Parts: sequence; C-alpha cells; structure tokens
Amino acid sequence: MIIQQLKIKNFRSFGDTETIINLSNISTFVGSNSSGKTATLQALQKLFGITQNERTLVKGDFHSAPSSQPDSVKEMSLYIEVKIAFPELTDSQQDIGNKSVPPFFSHFTINSPKEHPYVRMRLEGKWFAGSTPEGEIEQKLFFITVPEGEEINEESISPVSPHQRSQIKMIYVPAIREPLAQLKNASGTILWRILQTINWPEDMDQQIKSEMKPVDELFGSIEGVGEIKTIVSEQWRKYHSDLRYQDANLEFNSTTLDSILKKLEVQFSPTQETSSYTIDKLGDGLRSLFYLSLVSSLLEVEQQITDKPTAALTILAIEEPENHISPHLLGKVVENLNEISEKDNAQVFLTSHSESIIKRVSPEDICHLRIDKTVGYTIAKKIQLPSKESDAFKYIKEAVMAYPEIYFAKLVILGEGDTEEIIIPKLLKVKEISSYEAGISVVPLGGRHVNHMWKLLNQLDIPHITLLDLDRERGGGGWGRIKYVLQELINNGHNRDELLQVESDSMDTVMTQQEFEEMLGWELDEESISIMKTWIEKLQGEKYNVFFSSPLDLDFLMLENFPASYKSTMSNGPRLPDKDTKPDEYQQKIKSSIQATLKNEKATGHTYNEQQHELMAWYNSLFLGRGKPSTHIEALTYITDSELLNNFPDVFENLINRIKHLIRI
Repeated sequence: MIIQQLKIKNFRSFGDTETIINLSNISTFVGSNSSGKTATLQALQKLFGITQNERTLVKGDFHSAPSSQPDSVKEMSLYIEVKIAFPELTDSQQDIGNKSVPPFFSHFTINSPKEHPYVRMRLEGKWFAGSTPEGEIEQKLFFITVPEGEEINEESISPVSPHQRSQIKMIYVPAIREPLAQLKNASGTILWRILQTINWPEDMDQQIKSEMKPVDELFGSIEGVGEIKTIVSEQWRKYHSDLRYQDANLEFNSTTLDSILKKLEVQFSPTQETSSYTIDKLGDGLRSLFYLSLVSSLLEVEQQITDKPTAALTILAIEEPENHISPHLLGKVVENLNEISEKDNAQVFLTSHSESIIKRVSPEDICHLRIDKTVGYTIAKKIQLPSKESDAFKYIKEAVMAYPEIYFAKLVILGEGDTEEIIIPKLLKVKEISSYEAGISVVPLGGRHVNHMWKLLNQLDIPHITLLDLDRERGGGGWGRIKYVLQELINNGHNRDELLQVESDSMDTVMTQQEFEEMLGWELDEESISIMKTWIEKLQGEKYNVFFSSPLDLDFLMLENFPASYKSTMSNGPRLPDKDTKPDEYQQKIKSSIQATLKNEKATGHTYNEQQHELMAWYNSLFLGRGKPSTHIEALTYITDSELLNNFPDVFENLINRIKHLIRI
C-alpha cells in the first residue's frame, strides 16, 4: 500500500483553498524557509503519528489568514485527507497484500469499473473560542466511502478504529535531531519496535531470575559487601518499622526481561578505548547515519522475520537529512532512503535545502512549495516534465538535477553556456547586486529546449530572464532564432495576437500563419536588420524578458566591447597578414575566419562591418581554439570595474534594469 495523494485545507500555512499533493515512494519537498515543508510532514503526522500527542490538534494547527483579526475569530476548521492506493492488488505475490488489504477492505471505494480501488481517510478538526486562550478543539478521523467528487454525508463516512489507524505508522525525524531518544528501548521508539517483534518465551522472567542467583551470590561473597548490606539495613530500620518494607538489601534489579531490555543499548567495536563505545559518544553525523540504518533494520525485520501483525505501511518522514552530515556522505544517505522506499512496507518523505540531496532525487519525485504573497498561504506544485517519449525529457530531467538551485531561486537567468555563468555574476557585482542576497541563479539552460525550462519555471512561478545568442548568419540564427522564440512563447501561453502584431501602412495588423512561417526566409539586408532590432526590443519587454547577445553571441559581444583585454590573454594572436602589403592573403585569412566563426563555408559576413571581420580572426583563436571559460576568466582580470561600467554593452544595461525591477531593488 502507498499514500498516493494528500489533501490539506486550513492546516498551518495551507489556506482555505484545498491543496492537493500527489505523492510517490520517495516524495521530496523543496522550497525556501517557511514555505510549508514542515507543515506538510506534520499534516501526515496528525493522522499517523505514533503517540497520542503527535496526533492531537492544537490551536496553532488552524490556519489564520494574515488579514484576519485573531480576537474576532470564533470558530475555525480544517481537514487533512489521504488517498491510499494498493498496488499490491495487481502483484502476483498475494502475501504482500495479506497484511495491508484486510484492515481496509470494507472501506474500499472505486471511481469506475476496471479501475483500481482505493481508500479515503480524513481527519477533520474544529476549533471553538472558549473560556481559555487555547479554546476548545474537536477532531475526528474517519473513512470516506464514496469516490472523489461525490457529496460526503453522514452515511458515507465511518470512524477509523485504533487498529486500522495503527496499520500505518509514521516515524518522524525533525530537523532538530534527538537521535539518542530513538536509539533507546523506550515505548514507541525504533529499537523498542524491533525488540517487540521477538517471540520471547513465557517463562523468560523466571529463567532470568534463576540465572542471576549465582551473580548475586558472587557479589555477596566479596569482602566488604556483606558489611555494607548490614549497615544499610540497620540504618533503614531506625527510620522505618513497617513489616512490609523492614529489610533493605543490595541486589541487581535486572531480574526481568523488561528491566534488562530498558538497559539494552548499541555498542560499537573495535575502538581504541578500553571502555565500550556507545551511541552517545558518536558525533551527530554518525548518529544520524546510524539512525537511518536502524530504520532500515526495523523495516527489514518487520518484513522478513516477525510473524506478529505489524504495520502494513511505515512512513519515514525526515526533515533536512543533510543536517550534521558531511557532503560526501549525502550520496549514501539518499541511497539508503531510496532502498527504504523500495520496500513493500515503507514510504519515504523528506524535506531538504541541500543541492547535494536534491540533485540525487528524480524531478518526478519533487514537490515545490512557496508562499503566495497575494493570499498568504502555501502553494504546492509537482515538477512537470516533457513527455517521456520526447527528446526533451532526458535533457530537462538531467538539467534540473544538475542545477537544483533553481528550486530555491527568487530569479533565474537562463543562459546558453559557461560564458553566461562567468560573465553575468561579474556584471551583477559591478552593478552592486549580490546574486546570493537577491536569490539569483544563473544556469546554462537557455539553449536547446529552453521552452521546456520556461514551462517549468512558469509552473513553479519563479521569475526568469533568458539571454540567448542571436547567431546572425549562423544556421538557425538571425530570423530563425527570432521565430523560434516567438513560437515557443506562444506555446507557453502568451497571446499570439499581441506577439505577432506588426505595423503595416501606419496600422497595426497581426501576422498570418503563412507570413509567420515565411519569417525563416526573410532577407538579412540593412532594412531587414533594422526590423529585426524592433523585434528584439519587443521580446526584451516586461512581458517576455528574452534578451539577445547581438549580433553573434556573448563571447563576440565581450570581445567587441573589451578587445584589448581579451587580446592580451594571448601571447601570439591570429597573425593577420598586412592588409596593405599582402591584401590577397589578408582577405583569404578574413574569409576563412568568417566562415569558421559563422560555422558555414558559404558565409560571407555581409551583415558585419570590417572591424567585426577582423575580430572574427581573434574570436577563432580565443574561443574556438581554446576553452571559453579560461579565456573569459583571464580577460576579466585585466578589466577594471570602472572600465567594465564605462563599456557596459547596451543589452546588459537593459538586462540589469529588468533584474532590479523583478527583485524590487
């Protein structure tokens, strides 16, 4: 069985609009601080917590809108509902379902014939203002026996019995760890549950008492022990004469199974110390790791060893598993959690701020949470990827796993490659914008399949700016790049009529589909380039936030604006023949440089001026003949901040202003 869906309304940071979260075997909740990650785990704990205290609602659990006046509120309500699915019903191993299906069978519901049955379980709570500040709270846990979408009434609900509720147990590991508490044999702890699975002999206490007699005799035979016993007993009689307790003796109290198990603890060996090495001597990181391994042991024991009825499903909910653990061990942590989630009797939920954790989790298992400032409550969104059959699926999946920082960003700048990752942070710095404080992430995911990145960021409601290479005269560049951007903006929901509106004979008209398709074949003459600039200005407007490194790419743009600094990174340049004394050799060198730069043997570079043609020779040596990142890093060391500001490319001036607007600087 598995918790397939969670519905929350008016619980903590979740507002009065029902929030639906689809869950998987290892659901991961990400988002900034106070976005609702902990509230999500605690919502599940209110249904399946091990102790009564964990399951009891308090006043603070009820959502209060920011605009409400607390003193005027007389009544509040909430509900938390789960949809429980039973994938084992389609499994040939019927023994898997023997523990999970029977307790819930009479409460199964189904949407339509041939669909899989499921169970709806809901916790409802009501708070009433009373004579105390905490007020009065009513709560009830019940099954809903009608399919989703149908009306719920008294006839369609039935209470959840303690036995049924206990079939799902939740182990909750908060961000503030108390591992020692769970690693002791106290009621409800992991170690206690493991020991409870053992079928102890009925006369175990008597056997222990018999075996302890020789120990007591040995203890009493030691010189001095008898005298101490006599003195203790005599002194006690001076204060107390009741026949029931008149004798005081020194004996070992570990004469029952319960007393022995309470003193049971894990010890580690070998060590360099003469004394035993117990859990309390471990560092916080190793305690956390052992905690997780003990959870895995418990699930393995319950699944393979015990014959006693145990929980049909154990939920492991962990807040920030990265706490106390060194980064290089986080891979082991995720691997362990994945192994736990693959067990038939387990499901894992975790929250994290660690990129090392998130990059190891499949995007399909991630749920992004944020606070919608307009309404003041949590919004939850699952990551939507392209169709698995599409070429974009693997690319986008790998991309977001490689750059998990986008989940926490307040603004994402999509570039095309390594150059943007180096140049943009430097430009932000000289403009006195801290990318860390402003929550800006620069990621090289703006090239191929940029439309899918737009969809992803739009789903998560994360503002974004895109910087693309115009690539004029390159294959797919120029008008091809403009058309691609226009088409993908339309595919992402932007108004087609607004995007394709053009001025014709002093009138605004909308391009027909045929005219739009013909854009690919538009000429690159002087008038056409002027029109192209108009489209570029339109696309970098507030509605679209798409900027272009023009006329070629960002590498060429930086070389054109700071030629001396970039040329100084090479001891020997491209060695251009003298234009006056060797004109033919010079023209041949320029021609080959243009063709190499524009990546086309037929390219002429007619839309570029003579100075740009010469720079193309340097472009080939600087960026095509060696690594771009190293060239930019070295060149930036030669460019002073004042020089950078004085020669700031226009596109970056506009881009920086847009950044300031989006992050409200």
